[in-house]
Amino acid sequence: MDEIDPEAGDSEEWQNEYLIWLYSNNKEKFDMYIEKLLEDVEIIDGVPNLIISTQGEFAQLFCDNNRNDIPVNTIESILDGEYDNDYYYDLSDDIYGAVIEELTKENLKRLKEYIIETLNGQKIVAETEVLELISQQQGRDYVIVDESNIDEIVDDKETMIHLMDDELMDLRNELSSIYHNSYNTAYDDDLYDSVWNELDEFFERKGEWVSRPHTYKSNTEVQYFKTPIHNFYQEILNYLNDNKTYGHSGLLQYHGSYLSLLKEDQECLSVYAPDYPDSRKVDKNINSYFTDYI
Repeated sequence: MDEIDPEAGDSEEWQNEYLIWLYSNNKEKFDMYIEKLLEDVEIIDGVPNLIISTQGEFAQLFCDNNRNDIPVNTIESILDGEYDNDYYYDLSDDIYGAVIEELTKENLKRLKEYIIETLNGQKIVAETEVLELISQQQGRDYVIVDESNIDEIVDDKETMIHLMDDELMDLRNELSSIYHNSYNTAYDDDLYDSVWNELDEFFERKGEWVSRPHTYKSNTEVQYFKTPIHNFYQEILNYLNDNKTYGHSGLLQYHGSYLSLLKEDQECLSVYAPDYPDSRKVDKNINSYFTDYI
């Protein structure tokens, strides 16, 4: 039985039965034929891995006709890291609450230093209650911002909004950019996670990029994405059993790849876009990006 060639000319009627037998009796040879029949599968140290050119190839497993689903071409872009969203969130009334109130102590300290440096020597008109109180303490009809009063100023939302409408307008623009990028990055991450939450049933999320010699170009390497396949052998055995009587269309080589087999043999995956990103990720990004701007 070991010497039978499952790709012989008359194998359509018995190939699946033979491969099932090989799995139980000669696993090494079974693996060899699987790698030959499914071009995107490589079994490394007994672990079946999917080998593909880009993560975007996973997109073919998703539904493309459901009204509320993320479209397949968008999923492909998300997985390949090429999705270019540009969501706009109007912070005109809440930049203080959205950014300043979420800063870490370290970044808040940097913000105060920035404000003192920016307003150094300027006579600030006392147009808020806090500024009026400070001007009285300084014995002037205006305010000089320094280390003795910066805490009061930054802690007061009304005063900060007033200053960002005038003397600190550049700060407002920088904080808006920080929030915009933090929001979009968090949303992109959530989109990616939403897609992979569906793929997790079949594949290991933490794959890796590997280099392989080019098929016909010497001294040239090609990058591939490699990731372990979940429940691979059970999926293959189920397919072989379910398709014993379907002739050529029931053979593994009819599909030629594991992704094509899953696409035809499994229900398409469905994924919806989240309405908003995780606010914790947005806040984390704000503090991560802050010193790049301020």
